[in-house]
Amino acid sequence: MDIEVKFLTRYTSYCPTQWEGETTNGEDVYIRYRWGFLRVDINGKEVFGDQIGGEMDGVLSDEKMKEATKDKINWI
Repeated sequence: MDIEVKFLTRYTSYCPTQWEGETTNGEDVYIRYRWGFLRVDINGKEVFGDQIGGEMDGVLSDEKMKEATKDKINWI
């Protein structure tokens, strides 16, 4: 696991659920959950993408997002 996120802010609690943050290397993190698809971008490049919900889903808790991405991202 090469990606460590040290800071994360959820800035929407409705559809789509979105977060922004920063890695320990100072790279920008953007996360979006819409249509049941969870996507994580680092500096504008997708590093994780997975259909984890139904196509009408757009709201995801922080805990479920972190659980879905735990094999790819270390949440500090």
